[in-house]
Amino acid sequence: MPGAGSAHQSTGERQRIVWWAHVARGSAAIVVLFARFMFEFREQKTLVKTFTFITPIPLAELPTSFAYEAYKWPGEHLNVDPGTAAVGMFFMLSGFVIPFALERRTMSAFGIRRILRVYPTLWAATALSLVVIWITTHGSPFPVERAQVVTSGTLVAQYGGKNWIDPSYWTIPGTAGLVCAISVMLGRVLPTSAAPDALFWTRFYLGRNLGFMVFIYVGVALHMLYRGFWTRRTFAVVTGSIIGLAAIALHHGAFQRPYLPVDQATTYFNSFVTGFVIFMIFYFVGNRIPKTAPLQILGDISYPVYLTVTVIGWTILAWLTRSFGSYFLAVPAAAAAVLGIAYLLHRLVEKPTYALAQRITARARFRSDRSWSDEPRARRRRRARQGRPGYVPELDPDRAPEPLPEPASAMLGLDVPVPDGNLRTSAADERDTSSAIPGSAEHSPPTRTD
Repeated sequence: MPGAGSAHQSTGERQRIVWWAHVARGSAAIVVLFARFMFEFREQKTLVKTFTFITPIPLAELPTSFAYEAYKWPGEHLNVDPGTAAVGMFFMLSGFVIPFALERRTMSAFGIRRILRVYPTLWAATALSLVVIWITTHGSPFPVERAQVVTSGTLVAQYGGKNWIDPSYWTIPGTAGLVCAISVMLGRVLPTSAAPDALFWTRFYLGRNLGFMVFIYVGVALHMLYRGFWTRRTFAVVTGSIIGLAAIALHHGAFQRPYLPVDQATTYFNSFVTGFVIFMIFYFVGNRIPKTAPLQILGDISYPVYLTVTVIGWTILAWLTRSFGSYFLAVPAAAAAVLGIAYLLHRLVEKPTYALAQRITARARFRSDRSWSDEPRARRRRRARQGRPGYVPELDPDRAPEPLPEPASAMLGLDVPVPDGNLRTSAADERDTSSAIPGSAEHSPPTRTD
C-alpha cells in the first residue's frame, strides 16, 4: 500500500520540492549572474577593484551590447534594476519556504537546519574567494584582515563597520533578532576602539536591512495562500499592507540623504515590487512549468551561484578577458566556470551538510506534535459544535487521512469495463463499480495531493 506508507512518513524525512518556487530560485540566480557580468562588471574602479583587487580593465575593452542596453532600460525609464528585483525574489522565497521548515519541528531543529544549510557552503565559498584574492595579490601584502574574515564568515561584517569579503553576503542574514544578539558581542570580536563604530553601523544597517526584510513576509503570505489557509482576498489585503509598510520603511530610512549620496529608496522599492510581480507569475503558472533536469540543477545550485558569482566570478571574467582579448568571448566561459564551481560546492558541501542536518533533526526530540499551522483551540471547538470537518493543510502528511487501499482490480491489473463510444463507461457500469469498490470517490475520505 504505497499510499499508506507515504501517509505515515514524517514530514522531516520527505524530500519536497515546490517546483515553481524551485524554478523561480534558479531563475533569480541567473538574473543575478547576468547583472554581475553584463552591468556591474563595468564598474571597474568602484566595485570590481574594491573586492577583487585586480588591475582595472579600461572601459574601452568592455564594449556595450544589446544585452547591456536591455538591462539598463528599466533603470532609466522605470527606476527598476533587474538584479535588485532578483534579490527581492530571494527574500520572498525565504519567507515562502521557512514555514515548511517550521512544520512540526522544534525551534532547535529549525536552528540546526538553518545553520547547516547556510554556513558550511558560505565558509567554503569564502575560502575559495580568499584563495582567488591571494592568487591575484601574490607578491603583495594580503589585503584582507582577520576581523574582515571573521565578520564576513559570521555574517555581521556590515554591523561592525567592516567591508564584506563578497558584497553579495549582505542579503544572507535572515533575522534581525540574530543580528541584534551578535552585534552586541562585536565589542569582543573587534578591537575596543572599533566598538563605537560597531554601534553606529549596527543602528544604520539594522534600520536599512529591516526595510528589505519586510518583503520576507510577502513570501509568508503567499505560503498561507498556497496551502489554503487564506483566501485570495485575505492574501491581497495582507500583501498590500506589507508592501505599503515597505514603502514607508524604504522612503523614510537609511536609503536617502544624508546617509547616502543619492536617493536609492525609489529604485529599491520599484525593483522589489517588480520581483513580487514576477514571483506571482511563477505562482500562477505553477507546476505547468516543464520539469527538466537543467531547471532542477539550476534551482539546486542557486545558493552557491549567489555566493561565487561576484568575487570569484569577476576575477575569472577579468582573467579570461585579458587572456582571450575579448570581453564577449570571456563572458560565457566565465559563466560556465561559475556554474561549474557552484555545482561542485552543491555536491561536495551544501548537499552533504544539509543531509546531515536532516539526519540530526529526524530524532524524536526534535519532533513536535504541535505546529504553527494547527487550528486554534477556539476554532476547533466551534467547528466541532457545528459538525464541520477539520481542514488538512497541504504538505503535512502527519495530519492527512490515510487513504483506503486500492481495489483488487487495480492492484492485479484486471480489465476495466469496456467503454462506450464516447470513451466513458455507461452510467449503470459506473453505479455498479462505485458500489462494489470500497475505495471509490463516493466512499473515500478526502486526501491531499503532493
